[in-house]
Amino acid sequence: MNGALEIRLIAKVQKKQGGLSLVELMIALALSATLILGIFTVYLDSSQTSRVGASLARIQESARIATDLMARDMRMVGFQGCADPDDVTLNIIADNPPTADFFETTLRGWEVTDGTWANGTEFAGTAIESGAVIGSDVISVQRGETMEIEMDGPMKADNANIQVKGDDVVRFAQNDIVMISDCEAGDLFRISSKPESNTWAHASNVNSTNFLSQAYKDDARIMRFSSSVYFVADTDRDDNRGNDIFALYRQINRLDGSIQSPQEIVEGVESLQIEYGELLGTNNIRYRPADEVGDMASVVALRIGMLIGNADPVRDDNDTSTYALPGETITPASGGGAVTHPEDRRLRRTFVTTVMLRNRD
Repeated sequence: MNGALEIRLIAKVQKKQGGLSLVELMIALALSATLILGIFTVYLDSSQTSRVGASLARIQESARIATDLMARDMRMVGFQGCADPDDVTLNIIADNPPTADFFETTLRGWEVTDGTWANGTEFAGTAIESGAVIGSDVISVQRGETMEIEMDGPMKADNANIQVKGDDVVRFAQNDIVMISDCEAGDLFRISSKPESNTWAHASNVNSTNFLSQAYKDDARIMRFSSSVYFVADTDRDDNRGNDIFALYRQINRLDGSIQSPQEIVEGVESLQIEYGELLGTNNIRYRPADEVGDMASVVALRIGMLIGNADPVRDDNDTSTYALPGETITPASGGGAVTHPEDRRLRRTFVTTVMLRNRD
């Protein structure tokens, strides 16, 4: 009897431990699928949010770099030490100088309306003229750049050698262009001797004369002559959907007077728009595009705007937004405006900054 009871109990336990029914299995599969779909949706949303955040961060970083680089140059337009550019004319004796009239060329700007915008300038027929994006702007600035160099005693005569010292002496080479000035005069000349000797001559073999405008005292400033041009051009690279990638470029005059090939400095800049602030008789500032400025010498401020995008197509739809920059409105390509942007899935933002020119009244 005990054996029969034991068999019945075992059979009952085995019956209770049977597998899932079809209905239970279907419910379990449905719940699992719903859970997996939810997790996958959260992952996709998180991934998209991460991509958008990363794209915005790259745009912000590009804007910061581009703005800082340009603003540093723009603020110091026309700088020639303590010499007032309105009262002191830079005496230029260097052969093949980057400017024939420093006062007239410290600040220049152009609207790129076609491939011949540079006619009559030193940029005609160069990579800047052919490469600058139509509808964007080009700006050229010239200034003296402070260096760790000082005179090691006064000059004995206006044709005497200049004795120098300082950490930046090694950054110059024979035939390089140098600016020297005090509060009363300024000269631009080429070094005819070997700079590392700390004796800088300005002989007539690389200058129009070996005479400076005066014999400078040891409190005069010695500076690098800086001449830079900023513009936007196609990088000749494409994103993964075949769209062009643009960038902000800079071309500088080398110290020896030769012209450096344009260098890409910030990727993603699609348009550069600049307005020039003229000082009026009422002491108000009126901002105008370059082709409407009567006299660049009256410009005391710049309003710089950039449209910057990121090559990663993170948008869910095509970009059909309109962007306002100083003096120009950039519309989507289908809008038929004067200046347009492609209707792709890139993220874009505008950045505008105002720079006061320190060396203008």
